[in-house]
Amino acid sequence: MDDWAPRWTAWERDNVGLQVGRADHPGRRVRVTLDVTDDVVDEAISRRADLIVSHHPLIFRPLSSVTGADPVSRLVLRLAERQIALFSAHTNLDAARDGVSFALARRLDLTDLRFLAPLRTTLAKIVVFVPAGHTERVRDAMAAAGAGVIGAYENCAFTSSGSGSFRPGPDAAPFTGTPGRLESAEEVRLEMICPRARVDHVVRALRDVHPYEEVAVDIYDVQNRDPNAGMGVIGTLARAESPSAFARRVKSRLDTRLLRMAGTGTRRVRRVAVCGGSGSDLIAEASRAGADVFVTADVRYHTWHHLPPGLTLIDAGHWETEQVIVPVIVQHLQAMARQQRASLSVFHTELITNPVRSL
Repeated sequence: MDDWAPRWTAWERDNVGLQVGRADHPGRRVRVTLDVTDDVVDEAISRRADLIVSHHPLIFRPLSSVTGADPVSRLVLRLAERQIALFSAHTNLDAARDGVSFALARRLDLTDLRFLAPLRTTLAKIVVFVPAGHTERVRDAMAAAGAGVIGAYENCAFTSSGSGSFRPGPDAAPFTGTPGRLESAEEVRLEMICPRARVDHVVRALRDVHPYEEVAVDIYDVQNRDPNAGMGVIGTLARAESPSAFARRVKSRLDTRLLRMAGTGTRRVRRVAVCGGSGSDLIAEASRAGADVFVTADVRYHTWHHLPPGLTLIDAGHWETEQVIVPVIVQHLQAMARQQRASLSVFHTELITNPVRSL
């Protein structure tokens, strides 16, 4: 899950990862759910599950006690007593490629998918100076530690040659040169992009294989859009259709009887933006991207009054726009289990955890 939806992409006030249980807890039977409720825990117990994987965290705010006196601590206590671990992937799964919004877009039959709003503050540039002949080893170590990923490409790096100068001190043990004498050496400037959360790990990895006693490393913050993380998705329908026909598509694909819909858009729908869950902050992004329709949830009343010209907005419900990720999580974990030859049974909950009912 961390490879797919790294925790460092989560909203800073979110709470993701292992919430209940020990990290070395042996799990063989997994239940996947959007929400953790008493009924979901009952189901996990009856199916002898070792682990629940949820999208919405159970523990979102710090607990002052775990006594069962309130709904959250009661569920935490039940899980602990039954030795059922809980792992949650929330806003990091919202921001992941093939995450929540990608699942929603595919459920609505959109193609040519890309992030609506790629993240901008997640990357750094690491520059290290390497003696000629050692560049490949250092580059590969940095790549193995998580640097050099740009979109669908790995091990991406840039090198330039030059001359480095240094004077080893009396207590130095230089790779080349003599203490007390000004030296120069042919060096390669090696540059790689890196997730900010992985910088320390990458620097440790490069130091482990670098031949120099003292390694010159520069670290820069960059404002590049991250092609591997973002919020919302925009895509294209195979054939244009009317707004009312597209609304029927949304109701059918998400199995909901109720939509909220408004806007000045009357043109036929071809470009569609989506954001599972609460995504109304992306309305302007959807308009700038040329979307005819934006599908999301939890739209506040006054937001409906100020829609960009030409954009139709559909509020399809929080649960409805996010529950599409549950079978995707199951498929992902099953694929990882096969790849690692792990004995793991993964199923999604058979329960509807949506607390809202349409009458």
